[in-house]
Amino acid sequence: MSIASRLFFLLCLLLGLTWSCTQAVTIGSDFLDDQQDDLVYADSFTLTFNTEKTDSVITYSPNVSYQLITYLVGNIQEEIFGLATSQIYAQPQLPIQATDLINSTLDSVVLQLRYDTLGSYGDLNSQVTLEVFQLDSTPDYTKNYYSNVSFPYSKLLGSVTFTPHPKDSIIVINGEDTIMSAPHIRIPLLVSRFDTLLMQDSAVFTTQDEFQNFFHGIYIRMTGANNTMLGINLFNSLSGMVFYYDTQVEENHIFKMVFTSARVNCTHMEHDYSGSVVESTLTPDPEDNFWYLQGMTGVRTKMKVEGLDLLPEAVINQAVLEVYATVPEGDDDVLYPPCPYIVTQEQTDSTLNYDMDVRVALAVAQGNHLNGVYNILFGGKRGERVPGPPVVYKYEMKLTNRIKEILEGNKENILYFNPFSKSDFPHRAVLFGPNDPIYAPKLRVYYTKI
Repeated sequence: MSIASRLFFLLCLLLGLTWSCTQAVTIGSDFLDDQQDDLVYADSFTLTFNTEKTDSVITYSPNVSYQLITYLVGNIQEEIFGLATSQIYAQPQLPIQATDLINSTLDSVVLQLRYDTLGSYGDLNSQVTLEVFQLDSTPDYTKNYYSNVSFPYSKLLGSVTFTPHPKDSIIVINGEDTIMSAPHIRIPLLVSRFDTLLMQDSAVFTTQDEFQNFFHGIYIRMTGANNTMLGINLFNSLSGMVFYYDTQVEENHIFKMVFTSARVNCTHMEHDYSGSVVESTLTPDPEDNFWYLQGMTGVRTKMKVEGLDLLPEAVINQAVLEVYATVPEGDDDVLYPPCPYIVTQEQTDSTLNYDMDVRVALAVAQGNHLNGVYNILFGGKRGERVPGPPVVYKYEMKLTNRIKEILEGNKENILYFNPFSKSDFPHRAVLFGPNDPIYAPKLRVYYTKI
C-alpha cells in the first residue's frame, strides 16, 4: 500500500470514528416535499448574536492542564476594544540545592524571559519598559487562581527599557565566553536586593518551601508603552533568574533558578471598554452589524439558532457554520490580526468549556489544534486574507454534534464563541453580523430525508 493510500485510509478511519461518536437524530415536519433529493441542506435559519463581558479566566491551577502556555505582559489601548492589560506573577524555583550561594559575592543577577511569538501583539517597533518587583507574600500552589487575582508587592528588583525583538537571536557575553542565544529578554536586577538572601541558613537553599517562604516570588509589569503585548514562555529552558557569583574558592560561577508548573505562575488581566466601540454592544439587545471576540479576559459572543424546528423528518448528516471577520475602517490588521482560531463553547455551572464538536476534534487530533485532522473535523481556523474592500477573513466550523443535541433536547439552544486558548493570547476579531447583505453568518444543515 502506498503512503498516499495509507494516509487516505487513516483519514477515513478517523472520520468514521468521529461520526460514530453521536447517533443521528430524527426530526419531523413537512418542510420539503418528497420529490427532492435524499441528501439536501437548509440554510434559512435566523441567527442572533450577543456580545458579553468575560468575568475572569483561570491562569493557574495545580492541575497542569489548566496552566497557561503563554504568559502575557503589556498594555494595548485602541478604539475598538479599549484598554487591555496583563502582568505576570511568577515564582522562581530551586532546581537543585544552592548552598554554594551562601556568603558568596554576587557579580550580577539577571532575569531571563524567553519570548513566545504567539503572544506578541500590537506595536513591536517602539521602546517599552519592563519592571520587576518582589512579592510580599507567598501564593499557595495548591489553589486555583484566576485572571482577576493580585498579590501584594513592594521592593523594585530591577528594570530594563528596550525595543522588542521576539524573533532575533542575541549574543550573550560572560567573561571570555560569547554565546549566541535564542530570542529572549534580559532584565538586570539590583545585586543589593539579594544581600539578605545570601546570608540565610542552608534550609533556604535546600528546601523549596523554605526558599519560597523567604523569596515569595516576582511581579512583572510593562510601563512606558500603551500599544504592545509580549508573550513569555516561562517554562522554556532559557527563562529563569540567573546568579553570576564568586566564592572564596573560585570565581565566575553561575546558578539559575527556574520556573516550573509546580509553583504559582499566573497573570493578572484587566479590560476597560470605556469610550470604545465594544462598549456600546454590551447590552441585552442582539448585534445587527458586527459581533466581537477577544482573547485574555476580553469579550465573548453567544449565538442562538431559530428555525431548527422547521426541518423535515430527516437524519442530520452535518452542520456547518460560516462566519466572517473584517477590518473596520481605521483599524489595522498588521498590528491587530484577527484570532488565528475560534472555538465553540457551552456554559457548564459557572464556567465555559469546549463544546463536544471541539472536544471530539481535539481527541482525534491528539490535543493538537494545529493538526490538519482537527481542521477537517471542526475547523475554526482563520482563512486567507481577502483584501476587499472590505477586508475579509473566513472561519468555518462544524457544529454537527451541537445541532443534534439541541434537536434532541439535550442541550440549550445557546452556543458561545471565543478565541482558542483564550487566556494565552491577546488577539481579537470583529465579525460581520446578521444584517450584512454579503457576509452575514450562515448555518447550513445537511440532512437525509427519511
